[in-house]
Amino acid sequence: MKALTLTMAAFGPYRHKQIVDFTTLGEESIFLITGPTGAGKTTIFDAMCFALYGRASGSDRDQDSMRSHFADPGEPTYVEFTFELRGKTYRIVRMPKQMKRKERGEGWKEDPARADFYIIQGEEEKLVASKIKEVNEYIEEILGLDYEQFRKMIMIPQGEFRKLISENSKEREEILQRIFKTEFFAEVTDYFKKQSKELQTEINQFEWKISQEKERIVWGEEADADLENEELSKVRKRLNQRIDHQKQMVSDEKAYADQLQQTTDHIQNQYFESKQLLDLFEERDRLSIEHKKLEENSAAIKDLENEHAYAKKAAEVRPYEKQYEERQRELDQLLLNQKDREETYNRVKSAFDKIQEEYVKKADQQEDRDRMKEAWQQKLREKEHVEEFLKKNQGLENLEREIANNRRSFSDFQEKEQKILQDKKWMKEKVKGERSLREAAYEKKQSYQTSQQRKERVERLSEEWLQLTKLRTQYQSVSKNYQEKKQRLQKFKESYEKALDDIRKHHAYTLSLHLNDGSPCPVCGSTEHPDVAGKPEGVLNEDQVEQLRERHKEAEHYFEKAQDELIQVKSDGEAQRQLTESIWNDLDIEHELSEEMIEKERQHCSHEMRKVLEEYNKLKEKIEDIQSTEKKLDEMDQQLEFLQNQKETLQRTINDQQQDQTKRRTELESLKENVTSTSVDPEELVKEAASFEKSYKEAEENWIEIQSLYQQKRDEWQKILTAVEEGKNYLEQAQKAAEQRKTEFDQTLVQFSFDSIEAYRSAIRTPQIMEQMTNEIQQYKQRVQVVNERLQELNQKLEEKERPQLQAVHEKLEKMQGKLNEQREMVNHLNVSLQQNESIQENIRRLVEEQGELAAKYYDIAELAQIANGDNHLRLSLERYVLASYLDEILIQANLRLDQMTDHRYQLIRSDAIAKRGAQSGLDLEVIDHHTGQQRSVRTLSGGEGFKTSLSLALGMADVVQAHAGGVQLDTLFIDEGFGTLDDLSLEQAIGCLRSLQDGNRMLGIISHVQQLKEEIPAKLQIDAGPEGSKVEFVFQ
Repeated sequence: MKALTLTMAAFGPYRHKQIVDFTTLGEESIFLITGPTGAGKTTIFDAMCFALYGRASGSDRDQDSMRSHFADPGEPTYVEFTFELRGKTYRIVRMPKQMKRKERGEGWKEDPARADFYIIQGEEEKLVASKIKEVNEYIEEILGLDYEQFRKMIMIPQGEFRKLISENSKEREEILQRIFKTEFFAEVTDYFKKQSKELQTEINQFEWKISQEKERIVWGEEADADLENEELSKVRKRLNQRIDHQKQMVSDEKAYADQLQQTTDHIQNQYFESKQLLDLFEERDRLSIEHKKLEENSAAIKDLENEHAYAKKAAEVRPYEKQYEERQRELDQLLLNQKDREETYNRVKSAFDKIQEEYVKKADQQEDRDRMKEAWQQKLREKEHVEEFLKKNQGLENLEREIANNRRSFSDFQEKEQKILQDKKWMKEKVKGERSLREAAYEKKQSYQTSQQRKERVERLSEEWLQLTKLRTQYQSVSKNYQEKKQRLQKFKESYEKALDDIRKHHAYTLSLHLNDGSPCPVCGSTEHPDVAGKPEGVLNEDQVEQLRERHKEAEHYFEKAQDELIQVKSDGEAQRQLTESIWNDLDIEHELSEEMIEKERQHCSHEMRKVLEEYNKLKEKIEDIQSTEKKLDEMDQQLEFLQNQKETLQRTINDQQQDQTKRRTELESLKENVTSTSVDPEELVKEAASFEKSYKEAEENWIEIQSLYQQKRDEWQKILTAVEEGKNYLEQAQKAAEQRKTEFDQTLVQFSFDSIEAYRSAIRTPQIMEQMTNEIQQYKQRVQVVNERLQELNQKLEEKERPQLQAVHEKLEKMQGKLNEQREMVNHLNVSLQQNESIQENIRRLVEEQGELAAKYYDIAELAQIANGDNHLRLSLERYVLASYLDEILIQANLRLDQMTDHRYQLIRSDAIAKRGAQSGLDLEVIDHHTGQQRSVRTLSGGEGFKTSLSLALGMADVVQAHAGGVQLDTLFIDEGFGTLDDLSLEQAIGCLRSLQDGNRMLGIISHVQQLKEEIPAKLQIDAGPEGSKVEFVFQ
């Protein structure tokens, strides 16, 4: 990755938009970032790291502190970063969570964090991702580094140099694994381990399955009590003999069962023939009894036939009777209806005569009703004239009052205008001294911010001093814990190595169980096996060994952790001391560093801040008072403009009202001519008009009601008169029809031989009863015929035959069937036992064959799993072996620069001492000191030595990664401080080493206060602090 441009807005100390164009460096691959403390040098790294990962570069910075304190509330905070990677150009824009103004209404709302990622192709820009999660995943994918790895390889923030070389073996493994993508080797190791365990489990399962099959063998009474403890080959031989014996037994018992079946079939045929003959005898007996009953019912059937014949005649006469009855019912109903109509006619005629008399009387009163209507309308006209006069008179009085009010308001506006003009004059004199006060307040604010920054550095110094004290105490505790963990690790190591040796012997014994003379050994290939491995005593199973291994690894882990903690605490203490002294030196205090001097400096800063703040607040109050006065002057101008507008509006209103007053007075004079008296109360006129209206409307409504009622009664009378005349005609016709139907009915009775109507009615039957009678007669005749024919047939069949004795034959058949069933159950039982033993025989053969194949395969896989997992004489896993080779290449490149920077004194090597302690090692680093010839841990290096070592390692790692083209391209490296720990010679050597990087087109940014670097490096990124935030630009010597 090579940085091209970086844009920051309202970010950290940068209020205004700042653009850092790295392309202006040209051939200058190394540049120095310089500026006063707190100006924002490290913020350049923070912005770049925030743009890529949404987090700052240092471990003590968070996202919430990124927004500039100089920025106004409405200014957005964002970072834009453009970089080049593997020939492609990318641009990323990221904004942290911040507050912004509401689009509608007043107030603020939270604007969530956002990120946009683009790829630039020529002049076109394509959006790749716009969600934070997608952008983060895409960045990690193309860079090949996550946030932590990026910090450690490309950006080395302030105070974190030693972490690059002091990471323990496990953490360094994770970095190298991600860079060189060696996860495949770990997967291979896990695969072998998993396969080994699965094969061992399968072999144990086969042994268990074989033992289960042995227990299921059906031996019979001749089986020995201790047969299950015999060898498998003997059990299989005995099983073969048992199956042959079972087959012979099944054959003999099945032949006897066939003989019993033939005898049973013969007896069963005899039983069926006797049963059929007995059924015929019983049927003849039943039919004889039924024939006798049929002869006894013959007389009753004859009577039923006569009754059925008369019922048929009555059914033919019935239609004539029904016609006569219908005509008679119609005649009776007409008589009743005619009687009702005549009664209604008399009642309606009487009512009509009465209402006709009232109608004639009301018609003669029409002239009285007309006079009442005229009087009512006259009163209404008088009321309207009086009301109009009074309404216009009241309107004139209201108008005159409004004119008087408006004239008083006009005078009030004139008085207010004069008072505001007087106040405005003296306020203008008051605001003339504002500018000088603002300049003095700004100076005080700058002085306060300077004191505040110094106090913050003192507070940080106090925190770092406290941390240094804690680290010194912690070192004593950690050192004791380290000795305890070392003794515990040695104990578990001895137990685990003994368990591994025992389990190898057990594997050899397991394989020997499946060796046969003449068959080759899967290990050595020999067909002769004179000395097979014996069964070892006290061997732990796989789970127990795994538990022991886990306990050993756990002890090893805690030992390494204690060792790392000891070295880390020591290293942290040294780094903490250097950091504390660096902050103390920056404060430029002549006295020696101590807790007492830190507290004294803190109190001094607080006193200065309070003093300056009091002076600033006084000036601020005066400025605020002047600002308030200026605001009041603006308000006065607005009030004067308002008063002038109001006066003009009132004057126009008064003129319009005076013209309206004259017009209304003229109208009132005209209305007086139509009013008899202006003193008449309109309410009295309303009451009189209402009285006349009520009398007229009551008379009119009564007349309309009489007219409607007269017409209604007249219509009713005419309608009922017509109905009475029509009823008389219908009644005459109905009487004639009833007499005719009566004559026809009487003639039909005589025709069908009924002496009287009573005889006819007694012969009547319902259709259901007629149908029942017919069915009963037919069924009787049919049954007589069937019984006679079947009796004749049975007498012929049973002639000269005797009734059989069925019980004796049945008892003989049941006895033989019971014996046959017992024999069949025996045969079935023998067959089940035989089939079970044959199935067991085949299962044992198959299981033994498959177990042998698995045992040979397990021997190879288990050996590979142990080697790949680190259970070897090197205690080095397959993946760590590969990573170690990469690390060796990195160390070769790193030592080229370390040799130059340390004047041939130090050389980095990979430690083999730690590798002997277990699987979590193999990647630890040590240095060879060629001045003493001693080999020691990198954590023992001093601050300056550690800085040069970490710088060499970072540069060497970048060279190797790019050489292998592992998907990670490291064209950029940033270093924040650290050069201050070098002496003059070391600094010269480091500068010379860094200059050699220009040949590889790699960009290196350095932040440092060292004067020699400022003189040696021509390209500088200059950062200047100001009252409105910092500014940044490239400067070239």
